[in-house]
Formats: sequence, C-alpha cells, structure tokens
Amino acid sequence: MRFSSLVVAITLTISYTATCSVAIGDTFSVNLIHRDSVDSPFYDRSMSFAQRMGHSLQRSFKNVKQLRSNINGLTYQADTIPDHGEFLLNISYGNPSQQVLAIADTGSDFSWMPCKPCPKCYRHTFPLFDPKNSSTYQPIDCESETCKAMGMVATNCTATKECGFLALYGDGSASTGTVSTETITFGDRVLPNIVFGCSFTYDGSFRPTWGGIVGLGGGDYSLVSQIRTLVPGKFSYCLIPYPHTNEFSNKSSKMIFGDFDFGPNVVTTPLVQKIPKTYYHVTFEGFSVDDKRICISDDLNSTKPLMKGNMIVDSGTTLTKLPPKLYDEFETAIKEAINARPIKDPDQVLNLCYRSATVTKMPKVTMHFDGADVELSLDNVLVTVSKGIMCFGFLPSSDLAVMGNIAQLNHLIGFDLENNVLSFKSTDCERL
Repeated sequence: MRFSSLVVAITLTISYTATCSVAIGDTFSVNLIHRDSVDSPFYDRSMSFAQRMGHSLQRSFKNVKQLRSNINGLTYQADTIPDHGEFLLNISYGNPSQQVLAIADTGSDFSWMPCKPCPKCYRHTFPLFDPKNSSTYQPIDCESETCKAMGMVATNCTATKECGFLALYGDGSASTGTVSTETITFGDRVLPNIVFGCSFTYDGSFRPTWGGIVGLGGGDYSLVSQIRTLVPGKFSYCLIPYPHTNEFSNKSSKMIFGDFDFGPNVVTTPLVQKIPKTYYHVTFEGFSVDDKRICISDDLNSTKPLMKGNMIVDSGTTLTKLPPKLYDEFETAIKEAINARPIKDPDQVLNLCYRSATVTKMPKVTMHFDGADVELSLDNVLVTVSKGIMCFGFLPSSDLAVMGNIAQLNHLIGFDLENNVLSFKSTDCERL
C-alpha cells in the first residue's frame, strides 16, 4: 500500500459498484473509498493533485520491496503494511459495534485494528476500539491451535497466556498486540468469531487517521478465507479511473464478497498457487501494441518454458512492474506508436511522460495472460501526474512482476478462490 497505494490508484476515489448477478444470501457488498477521496479522513485539502500523485508513486516503490521480502520468506509480517493498498473499507467491530475505515489490502492476510489501552499510539482522529466494552471480544490462548497456526505473525505468549503478535514493516514501523476473535459487521451482515489483531502499541510512521488493516489475501487467516463458511470464496471489484484534475471524486466503490456472474465478454486466467498463499499469482505472457507482440519469454532464456505464476495481481500497488528487458521493449513500442515529443517527469519518478495535449492517438494495447487477453485503455497506460502531464504507468523491476491498480482500472475483476480462476471484464466502472 504505498505509491503503491492503490488498491487503487493514484488519486482517486474509487467507485466500483459491481453489479453482478448474484444469488441472494450468498453475497454481500461493502463500500470502499480511496484514501485521497474527499470523503476519506485521509484527505488533505492542502495538497495539490501532483503532490498526492507523487506520494502515491513513492509508496509504490516501497511496496515492491516489501512484496519481494515476503516472497523470499524474509518477513511474513511485511505484507500487512498499512499503506500497502489504498482502499478504505467501511467495517465495524464488536458488540455493540464500532465503525472504522480500515485499509482493504489484497496483498496481506492478517487483519488488525488499534485498541485501548494504547499508551504509545499516536493521537487518533477516531475513538480507539475498547475490547472491554464488547461482549463478543475474545483473546486467543497462546497454546491454542489457532495461535500456533498463525505462524510468524503470532510470535509470543503474553503474561496472561494470550496469543501475542508482532507486525513488522519494511520502513521499520511495528505494531504489537493480541490475536483475538471478534464479531465484525459489513452493512447488515454480521460475521462472528473473526480472527484479527487488537493492537496496543505502535512504533513508526503510522498516521492518526488509520483504522488498521483488513487482509484480503489468499492465506488461511485473511478475511476472505475466514468467511468461506458463510459465503463462497469469491470476491470482485471494479476500480474507477483516477481524475484528470486536482479534485477527487466523492464516489464510493463496492467490493462484492460471494458469488458473481460477469455475464458475456469475460475472460479468465488460472490463479497459480504459491507459497506464501497471500498473493494472487497469474501467468503473464506479454503485451501487444497494435500488431506488435512483445513476449515476456524474450526477456528470459528462450530455451526454458514460461514460468507459471510469474506475476502478482495486487490492488495495493499502483504501478505495474515488469522485467527490465520487457519494459524497455514495451516502452519503445508505446513511444513509437504515440509519436509525440516526450518530456521529463516533473517529479523525476516515471520514465516516459508527455504533455497531454500532444497525445492525439493511442495504440491498441493488450496484456496477454494464460488464456486471457485484457485490453488496456489510455487510463490503464498513461496516468495524469499533474495538470497537463501524463506519464507511462509502468516501471522496470528486477524484483517482482506486479500488475498494479492503474492497469486494473475500468475492469470488473473477480477472484474465484474455489476454482482458482481470475476473471476480467472491460467495464465502465462509474456506470455500475
């Protein structure tokens, strides 16, 4: 979650109202807003459009390093970083329930929220959750099977024999507390006995407006996995494009948990299971720019078969990261097709930028996955970084290939964890 940010994107207030045909009782939806939306408590009116965009981009670079650390097994906790993704999920904990806006992160599993007493926490802009006031709060015993199954997240047994956790972040921040169970509420849906972390100590770059994390990854203790006894292991969303002006939309989005039917014109690709199970891996084959095909195999030893699961689809990362050689060929093809004079990024973050007025034509750009061709629009390829300037929303990375949320805009995207399938459908997300 960082310029990265975005489980959605760069500066927007995502609104997906995924209107899918669903079976009543098998599905429920919750509102999502972007952290920089005017309706978000994170919104800072003093920041310009360019500043918000620049901060998002910088968070994206940090995110890739955190993903790489987790993939390599260095720190399991790194995938729960608070700004790993930038969607705020409207969620309530406890009985009586207390509403918070927590970051919804498809790149992490463990959910946690700040709780009382928290003597070392920053001053928050919202009341801290008080477990003593909830009749359904229950700390987990450190000798329980649940605590043992939490792996590296649960790292100690407290003085009261409760299951303690330590969440470590790539920037040196940390959060500690107790692994517990609690009732959570989405709209009118009450979900009992959800495992989460009640955090009593922060240290590092946490913000007073953060209400914790909701992990939506593929691991056993993500929210998606825990509610599979109540709804099918499926969820979907549709991200609206970022605005091209200084103001953010006040639209909200819907994340749908449960069955979905995208109807016609949907394409699917297998989800490839890897360790850790947190991340959603797919097999990426390359790009087409108009009639020119650029294969990722050209970036590797062509005598070897394409590696399955070579890309992660992550709503918590803004930019799409590509192997360096593939990136170079893709950027060159885009530059030749646009045929306009490039300019330097004023923030010196992105490699290829144009004055918006000079981009008078866009090639047909397609991402090729195993079994699925996903056509990208201008908003998926070029992102407005400041007034009148658009930049290429891709970067080279030798660490990890990631499909960020810019490339996901205006696509209805469904994660089917029961059948290990990822669905894409080109959609005007603002009309859903």
